[in-house]
Amino acid sequence: MLTGTAVILLSGVPGAGKTTVARRLLELLPVAAHIESDAIRRSLSPSPDYTRRESSRVFAVAGKMTRTALARGQAAIIDATNLAAGDRARFIRAAYSAGVPLVAVRVLAPDGVVRARLRAPRDGYSQAGPAVFEEMRGRARPFTVPVVAIDTRFPLEPSLALIVELSRAPAGGTDAR
Repeated sequence: MLTGTAVILLSGVPGAGKTTVARRLLELLPVAAHIESDAIRRSLSPSPDYTRRESSRVFAVAGKMTRTALARGQAAIIDATNLAAGDRARFIRAAYSAGVPLVAVRVLAPDGVVRARLRAPRDGYSQAGPAVFEEMRGRARPFTVPVVAIDTRFPLEPSLALIVELSRAPAGGTDAR
């Protein structure tokens, strides 16, 4: 179990499996806050439009929730697309400012698998469908910090164990502020 705090920064297109990974991490890290952009988006707008303006508001709230979780001694599991460096910057800064480990995770699945997932009924807050995926799929930019990549077609346990271990490591690494 995690005894300190960390920022676990999930990134991936809608339907890649970020929320599944986050929920599984919550089982392993009981002192953690699940900061889910889809839940935030739904609280701000019952009919999300996924515009950059709306996303800006969502990420601002997620950033505040991250800082609050860290101040409470919780790990912050950031469940959002985080495709661009600008999207990730506030969470990376929060980890460095708090002096806690940052674990960046790219959640992946082949396009056909993602499309099938988005066409099927799903649990949770996300209302993103195949059209949102098509609009976002080319936006992923490289991380400027070390990253764990998870292909969610395969068993998650080895990757989850690695993420938990990295979340216990000393803070530091590549300074991407």
